[in-house]
Amino acid sequence: MAKIPATILQHFIGLSDYERKLAVDKAARDLGMTVEGIEAEIENFQSGGFNQNQPAAAPKRESKFKEPNKKKEGSPDFIEDSHKYRFRYDPSHTGKARQERATQAIVCPHCNSALGIPDTRPIRVTCPACMMDTTFES
Repeated sequence: MAKIPATILQHFIGLSDYERKLAVDKAARDLGMTVEGIEAEIENFQSGGFNQNQPAAAPKRESKFKEPNKKKEGSPDFIEDSHKYRFRYDPSHTGKARQERATQAIVCPHCNSALGIPDTRPIRVTCPACMMDTTFES
């Protein structure tokens, strides 16, 4: 019996009964299989028997990134090479004035975008990439 790719089986599961019958009939003609054979594979896929030959537990993933040292609560993740980034968010005159005061570079805790900020604390930062507000206290 030929194996049907999991993406096609998943597509069949998401269809209504009528659309599913039509799609299974078309797939049976295209794959040279019987409708009953395809429906049996769909049932097997839905019941979880499809992946019985694979190992039960996936291998543990190891991060390639270094964990930062213990940091204080409310403190940002600083970027070491801040001179490599150009922080140009707001082209207005007030935006340019704020950007000139940016002396530090941090990482947005929500989307990991690089942000330029002044060294004053506490500071409320709105990330231009994800529009999330964060207040840093130290």
